[in-house]
Amino acid sequence: MKKSKSRLIALFVMLTLLVASLAAFTACGGNDNAAAGDDRITVDVFWYTFADTFLATVRNDMIELQAGFPNLNVTHHDSMDDQAEQLQQIETAIVQGTDLLVVNIVNTGAEDVAHNIVNLARDAEIPVLFFNREVSDAVINSYEHAAFIGTDAAEAGVFQGMAIAEFLLTGDNLSMFDVDGDGQIRYVMLRGEHGNAEAFFRTYYSVRTANEMLAASGVQLVPSAANETSSLYADDGISNFFLYANWSAAEAHTLMSTALVAHSPAAGDIELVIANNDDAALGAISALAEIGFNTGHGSPKVPVFGVDATDVARIAINDGTMTGTVMQDGRGMAQAVLELSNNIANGEQLMANTGHHNVDAGVAKIRIPHGIVSGDGTPVAAAPTAAGPITVDVFWYTFADTFLATVRNDMIELQAGFENLNVTHHDSMDDQAEQLQQIETALVRGTDILVVNIVNTGAEDVAHNIVNLARNANVPVLFFNREVSDAVINAYEHAAFIGTDAAEAGVFQGMAIANFLLDGDNISTFDVDGNGEIRYVMLRGEHGNAEAFFRTYYSVRTANELLAGSGVQLVPSAANETSTLYADDGISNFFLYANWSAAEAHTLMSTALVAHSPAAGDIELVIANNDDAALGAISALAEIGFNTGHGSPKVPVFGVDATDVARIAINDGTMTGTVMQDGRGMAQAVLELSNNIANGEQLMDNTAHHNIDAGAAKIRIPHGIVN
Repeated sequence: MKKSKSRLIALFVMLTLLVASLAAFTACGGNDNAAAGDDRITVDVFWYTFADTFLATVRNDMIELQAGFPNLNVTHHDSMDDQAEQLQQIETAIVQGTDLLVVNIVNTGAEDVAHNIVNLARDAEIPVLFFNREVSDAVINSYEHAAFIGTDAAEAGVFQGMAIAEFLLTGDNLSMFDVDGDGQIRYVMLRGEHGNAEAFFRTYYSVRTANEMLAASGVQLVPSAANETSSLYADDGISNFFLYANWSAAEAHTLMSTALVAHSPAAGDIELVIANNDDAALGAISALAEIGFNTGHGSPKVPVFGVDATDVARIAINDGTMTGTVMQDGRGMAQAVLELSNNIANGEQLMANTGHHNVDAGVAKIRIPHGIVSGDGTPVAAAPTAAGPITVDVFWYTFADTFLATVRNDMIELQAGFENLNVTHHDSMDDQAEQLQQIETALVRGTDILVVNIVNTGAEDVAHNIVNLARNANVPVLFFNREVSDAVINAYEHAAFIGTDAAEAGVFQGMAIANFLLDGDNISTFDVDGNGEIRYVMLRGEHGNAEAFFRTYYSVRTANELLAGSGVQLVPSAANETSTLYADDGISNFFLYANWSAAEAHTLMSTALVAHSPAAGDIELVIANNDDAALGAISALAEIGFNTGHGSPKVPVFGVDATDVARIAINDGTMTGTVMQDGRGMAQAVLELSNNIANGEQLMDNTAHHNIDAGAAKIRIPHGIVN
């Protein structure tokens, strides 16, 4: 059914309560510091990047578990893989009066940087807790209020080697995967970051342990000629042979694709892939799939092992494309970080109450144990129904998008309720050519439905190409989140789209802005120079993207309509650039092009702030097309003393997505508002329509409970209010 006018009116009424609702939101499990007057301590957590798949699960666990620690007021910072940025964030947090620094250091091999962080903490008499990315014993022992939480780097390698050996010693796997029968399993090693202890020990101990366990079998692992030979490490026959993937799926895919040109798995040139992490393993698998290997149960296979046990890796093991992984207990790590933080809140020492943990002798380092997750060619999930599940291939424009990571996690969780669906998730790595190749491979393999989060939303020819591929294979295609045109959907009777109403997000954002400004004396507070104009910076999303266009336009138009009787209007700040790509309507052509990125937004905002002062009224409001861009702007504002928390000078900042990190920023007083995309509702709808196909029905059957456009098979998931 079409969205009703009454629903929008009801949502408008709800939105009038947005500011009050946001003030009441408490992601930390307690009340707002300024309002509650409680004794919560301030904990600042610095992540080397928000884009790391495994660490995203740790962060989500930490946010969830935080409810059990009401004495902690936790703020999460994205250091964007930039050590200088992280140091600046730490210095800013200290100036703001943090009680505890929790640091996932960017440069693990930079001893001087780690000592610098400890010195900053010591000078401010603040404890510092490093986690996940290890620093040396010397760093920890240089300050009595320093500690580290992480895994035993060697243990991960040992466990991975055990998993490899146990797999090869099962059944006739030795003869099957020693392709040329020469007693040597030729492996490619996908190595993590140089200088990183985990990368070094995983590389070395995985091979050493496997070979120790295989000693009696007559078979040994040896480096494939596809590896490069490095002079950075000892010539021990293991450490100096690898391809440098640096934890990245994209890098691993490129390296593996190049290696496969000259080194054939079918000829025994590459018989095993060992990756320091799951992302790199999955990148290698995507390259192998392009030549017909590792496409699922029954296909030719090169065994691939990773480390992290991410949700996507577990699914790949279940699907038969990946062989095994080693579990880092991210939830256990998150719990330990909160426990030690709580010690500080209770006036105890950082390492108090840690008798139940594995603690190193002679240094304050807690070790979270690993575990093995493996597959032996059969699914690890529950057995399918007698009819058998259908194959659903989901193509994500990138795994690095914060909002879409929550949608993917929801889809993985909800999938348990859809026994007839065998779902595989693909990272298209923000590369349209890669996504098209993945789709073609899935069709050759025999997928039953394509679910596509298209990379290039403005490329009509690409969308039509995907539809044509689906039509020629007689396979339904379901686009989601990143919208394609009505013409694309109407070109094929088995095509549909699930997403939000792009204009609605802009309208809601504009309503939130107007309601905030009309509350109390906010107009006089934030019209800094009192000229009746609120000068805003617009952080725009991707060119050609409908969401970006409508959010940009309707946020300002709606706000100004609601502000019409107040004597104040939003006008573009001179800090915006003036584009010729869009109509000169006074809104659409004024923006900074952040392209959904926190890093880009930070850079753009930092540059803008050099010549345009919030204190002088040059920038009085920031409107971002998404929360990541909003948070990037906030980090730049914090560097000049704005938006550091309740009571600090503030430029109101509004985003869209209602990500966990944005909700926390609102609670902490650094961000003002956001509009919720219902990612779980989107994930549920994707699975429902896929299940229609599994049940032999049409793609759009059983959808009367959804809001559907007139004239096109497009389901609209309503936006919601953060409360």
